[in-house]
Formats: sequence, C-alpha cells, structure tokens
Amino acid sequence: MEINLQGAEGMALLPSGDEEGAAPKLVVAGLLSDNLSIDVFDIESFQSGGGRVEKSSKMNKDLVSRGLKNGKVGSMHYFEGLLYILFDNDRVIRAFDTNTGKMVQETLLPVAELGSAYDWEGMRLQRVPSEGIANNGSQLRGSSPPSGTLLLHLALDTPAQVWSLALNEDGGDGGRWSLPRCAV
Repeated sequence: MEINLQGAEGMALLPSGDEEGAAPKLVVAGLLSDNLSIDVFDIESFQSGGGRVEKSSKMNKDLVSRGLKNGKVGSMHYFEGLLYILFDNDRVIRAFDTNTGKMVQETLLPVAELGSAYDWEGMRLQRVPSEGIANNGSQLRGSSPPSGTLLLHLALDTPAQVWSLALNEDGGDGGRWSLPRCAV
C-alpha cells in the first residue's frame, strides 16, 4: 500500500472514536512541495489491497502549526486521548484533543547539546506502573489507564541520543504535564 504524501515524517494511529461507528484512523504528517500536510486515512482503506490509498480528510495545518517558525513535524503519538505532535525544527511538542481540535498543551523541549537544538526526531509517552518499569506492553498503544509514572522518551538525531524523562503531572503552565527541572 502506498499513500500520496511525499516526505512523510510522522504518523499516529487514532483508535476508534467515542461516537458510534467511528473507525480507527491513521494520521500522517509530512512535507508536500515544502508545505506541511497532515493527512488522515481510514484504516479500512489499507485492507482493500492494491496500490495507492487516498486520504479521507486533512488536519488544518495552519491551526496546528500557528505561531511556529517552521512547522515541520518530526513525530506524532496518540496517548491517553490526545494527539501529541513533535515539531522538531521548532523544538516543541503540542497536544491536541482530537474530538474538538483544540490545542491543550505546548511544551518547549530542552537543548541537548549546542548545535543540536533542533534535532529532536522522535517522541513517545509511556505510563509505567508505580511499582517499577516492568510492564506487560499495554502502555504502548495509547490505552493505558492514567496512573503510575509518566515518561517521555525523546530521540535526538545528532549526536544520536535517547532521553527518558519522568514528567511532572502538576499541570504546570496550563498543561497536563511539565518537564523535570533538569530538562528546562
């Protein structure tokens, strides 16, 4: 199967919605002729077999990237009911309520090393049980219950690094979580 979006950089699977009959969707972000495009595909269209899959809708790129200098998406992740988008060249993660389209959080990312401030390429949120890191894998699909320690995993392109940060769930800065003091 092939999608019609050159330069795809990030994608996230949105599970079935709350409304009856709402099917899962695949959201793919990328650059199309140097312009941000965030396309939404019905998962069922990937099961039909054959060539190219056509998008069923688009996210409003102007609303999603409002106020950013570049707007390039490096990664996306659906977690605990929100779509998180990492804008790597802007060093920011934004969280969106997929039912309302409203941005509910914006988090500025740390500078890992001078000269690599804009090289964050991947992100993943994970909730681990309070008892420890061991888990049964249920936290990886965005369906975990909101209890335990919330971790943010960040992948840096150059120099190659993976950061794992235990987040503060204090609602700091009007958000649902904030970075620990060591990362700001």
